[in-house]
Amino acid sequence: MRRTTIFLPEDLHERLRREAFRSRLSMAELIRSRLEHRSSSGKKRKPKIDALGKVIGICGGGPDLTKDIDTELYGI
Repeated sequence: MRRTTIFLPEDLHERLRREAFRSRLSMAELIRSRLEHRSSSGKKRKPKIDALGKVIGICGGGPDLTKDIDTELYGI
């Protein structure tokens, strides 16, 4: 087992502390079980959608209006 340090906001730390106390587990054990459960649940996150990607081509004139949108907006 390896030791690691994480920084938590006060309110999250307090909720974790209370839950650990109620469940009679250490905070470390509670965090490990949550991480293990999350990684083994098999659920995949939805990919982030580029907000501008939703509007590409909605204007008249077709894709030519948005052809170089990344260059214009992001310089890439």
